[in-house]
Amino acid sequence: MSELPATAKRVVIMPGNDALSDVRVLKNLATASRFGLDAVAIGVTRSGQARTIRAGNARVEVIPVVPRTVHVGARGWWRNLKNVVRPWYRDDSEWKSASALVAYKARNRATTRQGRDAQREPRVRGGAHQSKPNAWSRAWGALDLFASRVVLKLRSTPLRAKQRRAFEDRALSQVARERAIARYRRWPFRARWRRVLPTIVDDDIVLGRVLDKIKPDLIHVHDVFMMGVAAAAAHRAAQAGRTVALVYDAREYLPGLAYLPPRTIAAYCDLEREFIADFDAVLTVSATLAQFLKRDHDLVSEPALVLNAPVVAPPGAGDPTVRDVLRLAADVPLMVYIGGVNPARGVHTAIEALVPVPQAHLALLVNSRSHVVRELEDLARSLGVSERLHLLPFVLPERVPHFLSTADIGLSTLLHVKNHDLALTNKFCEYLCAGLPVITSDTPTQAEIVTAHGLGAVYTAGDPDDLARAVTDVLANLPAIRARVQDPVVQETYSWTGQAAVLRTTYESLIGPLPPQAWEPDATRLTHISSDEPPAADWTYTP
Repeated sequence: MSELPATAKRVVIMPGNDALSDVRVLKNLATASRFGLDAVAIGVTRSGQARTIRAGNARVEVIPVVPRTVHVGARGWWRNLKNVVRPWYRDDSEWKSASALVAYKARNRATTRQGRDAQREPRVRGGAHQSKPNAWSRAWGALDLFASRVVLKLRSTPLRAKQRRAFEDRALSQVARERAIARYRRWPFRARWRRVLPTIVDDDIVLGRVLDKIKPDLIHVHDVFMMGVAAAAAHRAAQAGRTVALVYDAREYLPGLAYLPPRTIAAYCDLEREFIADFDAVLTVSATLAQFLKRDHDLVSEPALVLNAPVVAPPGAGDPTVRDVLRLAADVPLMVYIGGVNPARGVHTAIEALVPVPQAHLALLVNSRSHVVRELEDLARSLGVSERLHLLPFVLPERVPHFLSTADIGLSTLLHVKNHDLALTNKFCEYLCAGLPVITSDTPTQAEIVTAHGLGAVYTAGDPDDLARAVTDVLANLPAIRARVQDPVVQETYSWTGQAAVLRTTYESLIGPLPPQAWEPDATRLTHISSDEPPAADWTYTP
């Protein structure tokens, strides 16, 4: 590891997560380091310990930020008052405890005094006093049980209402969600980020001091969470006579987020709207999203594109592929899916499509055996295709293209929500860099690329029969489609090499000339991004 010169310019990357599990951050960090910059990623943990992880010349600082602002001032006073005098249950745990107590009273009430006397009777035969049930005692017991049930119902009503609202938020159609978000955005005072997202204030209190201490030349914010923290640090630096450049990496279209309450989404929109004018450059992940950001924030120009493209490591001797691990013959059609499996990802469509394509197998690369994954396994069993569904853990990011390379088709099964329609996903680029034809749902951004360049097929989102039709078509034309996918222009466009060149241009435009090594022929070519402590799946595959 060569030492950086003392004059090296410092770039701080802030994602609002622990950084170690964020592949895009790790790629950005490694690239900045290869450019000869002093690259630091600042991660956040809400409950863990402070850590420093080295990654070549770069480092990741994971800093604990404990929620505090909700416990102080007027907000803390009201929270404490509610805890003392609130007539409702705070959560399911309290409600279950109260329910258990009422159930105990009911069981005890059902065990009458006569029953207890009857139980004793064999032991007291021959003259023991037979007590009679006390009428007042029975009436009091009945009244106590009735009152306990009424109190249980009344105290649980606000909790049930809160849970019902949360369920309705999740179940809202996309149109209804957009209308709800738009209502909040029309009256911003109802969803100010400082009120809805108090943890961001905590982040500013803790991380702001860190930024003031390390004095970065450029802060690159990934996603919306750290925009206010970075902007405030740049303002303080300006007061002290230093200039800090700001870059905002807009990885999501915030109004189109799925499975977050509309008020929370509106608060994120409020945060983005307040601070985006403070940023010197905006980057994003797809051309369509760039157009939306320019329109929504009246930007001077469209954000530059840095795709979610993979790093491609040359395979080592003996590195396995997905077909090796599954022990499938070369002539067995194999589809792969890598990434998250929440309901909006539509992975159930791929499992249902196995029924009309009886020769095909499907491998899912997932990071955990969550309840959603178990539901997918149950679905496969109910359809009689469980023997052709294979679950595998994640592999290191730079190994993904080689690992997937022996499959036949890469799947992107997104359902229609606003963000999915704008997305150009990690998996899309990973499949192409693995040399795989892509079958994508008709989410416009990805569908247009596949159709325009003949890189696979498109099917109607959520329709397993149409997906089966697409699979059959691609398998019938596999050699020709593979040849188009493996074209050097396609490989360069959808690998990290092309994206690193955009970062280099952006950084130099903001902080001045970069070191000579940033312009060496291989400066943009990464083969390794994992830190000394790489994130691992929480389960392993046993064949």
